[in-house]
Amino acid sequence: MNAQALDLCLGASLAHARLQRLLDDALGTLHGIGYADFIVLRTLAQAEGGRLPTAALAGPLGVPVSAVVRRLIPLEKTGHIARPPGSVALRPAGHAVLGEASATAGALCAGLLQGLPAGAADAATALLNHLAPGGAAVAR
Repeated sequence: MNAQALDLCLGASLAHARLQRLLDDALGTLHGIGYADFIVLRTLAQAEGGRLPTAALAGPLGVPVSAVVRRLIPLEKTGHIARPPGSVALRPAGHAVLGEASATAGALCAGLLQGLPAGAADAATALLNHLAPGGAAVAR
């Protein structure tokens, strides 16, 4: 067993849990959406035409398609998304709340990364891209 690899992967998992909790709290308090809602809206905004097949959201959310469908119901009721047959589309209200929520999430993340040693962000990005190839969150 490679203890260093295990510690690194478990550390990444703990960091993800902390980030998700902090973002969930901030986004819920200020914008009325949760972390998973933010991921849905952001993923749709990055898609061509603001539309994706429903199943395409399972990967970014890390859940089965049935859980994606349950997650979409409140977003549809609030007018953030539309659900044409077999797909999900971002609506203007969703685009607007995403813009506001992105500013909040960006500020929170910038605060968390403040004081990071030079080169650490590049190393972390390389690690995240290795662990989750093609991940939209670190593909920039």
